[in-house]
Amino acid sequence: MGRKIGDWHYYSGAIHVHTTESDGTKDFEEIVAIGRDAGLDFIMFTDHMTLSNREQGREGLYGNLLAVVGYEHNAPQDNHHYLLFDSPRVYPEDLAPLEYVAAGAADRAIGIMAHPDEIRDRLPEYPPYPWKDWTVSGFTGLEIWNQMSEWMERLTKYNKLLMAFSPRKSMIAPSDRVLKKWDELNATAKVVGVASVDAHAFVQKVGFLRVQIFPYKVHFRCLRTHVILPVPMSGDFETAKGQLYDALRDCRVYVSNMRWGDADGFEFRGESSRDAVVCGGELSNVDDAQLYVSLPERATVRLVHNGQKILQTGTDGLEYRVSQPGVYRVEAWKGRRGWIFSNHIRVGV
Repeated sequence: MGRKIGDWHYYSGAIHVHTTESDGTKDFEEIVAIGRDAGLDFIMFTDHMTLSNREQGREGLYGNLLAVVGYEHNAPQDNHHYLLFDSPRVYPEDLAPLEYVAAGAADRAIGIMAHPDEIRDRLPEYPPYPWKDWTVSGFTGLEIWNQMSEWMERLTKYNKLLMAFSPRKSMIAPSDRVLKKWDELNATAKVVGVASVDAHAFVQKVGFLRVQIFPYKVHFRCLRTHVILPVPMSGDFETAKGQLYDALRDCRVYVSNMRWGDADGFEFRGESSRDAVVCGGELSNVDDAQLYVSLPERATVRLVHNGQKILQTGTDGLEYRVSQPGVYRVEAWKGRRGWIFSNHIRVGV
């Protein structure tokens, strides 16, 4: 599937998906079928501390859907959760975060900090699993938006029933905390920001009822991560997997909540007399740099420069003449609900 805009090809999918190989509630093939029905272009599977789906040869192209398998590593204390893709193996479970991040970097694996800013204390039975050690280096990115984390952060003993039956309504936006940290990291290095579904489809007891929280088909109709490729995604599995991973490493990514609209027509690009780039790109100097934003429908657009909002307007398109070097990104909002969040374009840095 995918969509071509200008010279670029756009694809959307789901990151951070669990199967019955760890603590998910459906097997690999069932989830792939659900993803195809939901129109996903890719699924990135991440069972806890196992690559069994990859070892059993389940990675591949399923029609138009690319399915790749990584895994979710966590410290012995069950914190510092870390998504690893393209690693040669599961690293030893007794490693400290500094060690498994370094191991992934040495193997040129993609490493993404999972739900790094989780905060919740309303229900002791659901403790948070945040990332605490920011001395680490060599990671590729972080989840700026995690579907299950936001849902659980808003959960109380009084709203369980409403939250269980209308889980997508709980999704508002990435937290200011994680966006601030992400902008700080990008001041010195390219760090990709992704949206993750963190799909398990857990069954929970709510009063006298047993309810499946966020069934996979509901997960796949909420947060999406979109990648941008210079050529169409290949029909060869290994090539397509490489294209997906290269886009993540290069930050050619934006994220959206499709609950508030189809974001496939979104575009954030930068142009100068020498360069033309999309999310993740770099313009060498400020002299004649221009930024362009296009949306499939009208929204409140915020332009963020070095972590500070410098412009906000209601529009479906925007042109901005750059006057200061730095890192720029775009947010689109529907009322108080976050809809689209781009990765950064770097100008003159």
